[in-house]
Amino acid sequence: MSAVDLARRATADPLLRLLAHGFATTYQRPPGAVWRAPYAFRLAASAVEPATPLTAAAPRTDWVAAANWYVAAAVSPRADGLLRCGSLNHPAESAELPLTGPAARAPAWVARPYAVLRALAAAGFGRGGADLHVNATLPDGVGLPVAEPLECAVALALADVHAARGARPLPRAQLAELLGAAVPGDHGLRRAVLFGRTGQLLAADGSARRPLPAPDGGPAPCLLLLTARTATGGGAGDTGAAAVATGLAGAVREALRAGARSACWPGTRPGRSVLLLLPPDRRAAVRTAVIDAFRRCDLPVPRLLRIAVTAAARRAD
Repeated sequence: MSAVDLARRATADPLLRLLAHGFATTYQRPPGAVWRAPYAFRLAASAVEPATPLTAAAPRTDWVAAANWYVAAAVSPRADGLLRCGSLNHPAESAELPLTGPAARAPAWVARPYAVLRALAAAGFGRGGADLHVNATLPDGVGLPVAEPLECAVALALADVHAARGARPLPRAQLAELLGAAVPGDHGLRRAVLFGRTGQLLAADGSARRPLPAPDGGPAPCLLLLTARTATGGGAGDTGAAAVATGLAGAVREALRAGARSACWPGTRPGRSVLLLLPPDRRAAVRTAVIDAFRRCDLPVPRLLRIAVTAAARRAD
């Protein structure tokens, strides 16, 4: 199934169909390829209970993994060195930008992918340019970092459509190096986006893999992303932020009392989201405890999103 058929494929993911349709409407031609890249998250080493080491020198770094939610990029190649870009999330902020020569001012949403694509063009990948349309399936407030999957989806799609026209392919290991040199970011999360495997955690330094540890031979644990909502009329000032932080801390304490095994930030910095690791049979109890904790603080009911560990970025065919 080619990308040209994706918008009309009844069994395709509805969000991918919408992206392909938006691309065709915007650029008056179908996309040459649609790529999807998973959101990625971190699990602190302290959050993963010790298990039988995979090797004698098991890493002591954090662990990373790909999540079952994604960012998608639809691309068709150009030959004039220009990047025309748009986003379903930012419909009023399209742009036309050069990939070589002096850089142009880019909308905020595309600034990092633009820097990546200029770096790829300088290295000989995708210099011809492209028409690009992207979509992030989760709102920014959920708390999963979007920069790394967006960069990977755009870079993979651009390299793919130019390789189909005879350009040299871009191996993922080389892409990881180019991304790391082009823009600051979380190298561990990029590894998860590019090299993740279903059900497997990847050491943040790339040195080892392991499944989510199941204590005492029991069922594999599950992951729940807890995201605090900003109270109506608050959140912009210190008082609102402090109230949310207090409510989140209280909810985490209650989640641990209700049976969650650990809690940690999904990215490298603290935020309004916490990733809970818990036994499957404690999911309902943990959800109830978290919601009750927020209600006692007069805060809006938080978002609770189930997270599964999935595979790396791939072409959507």
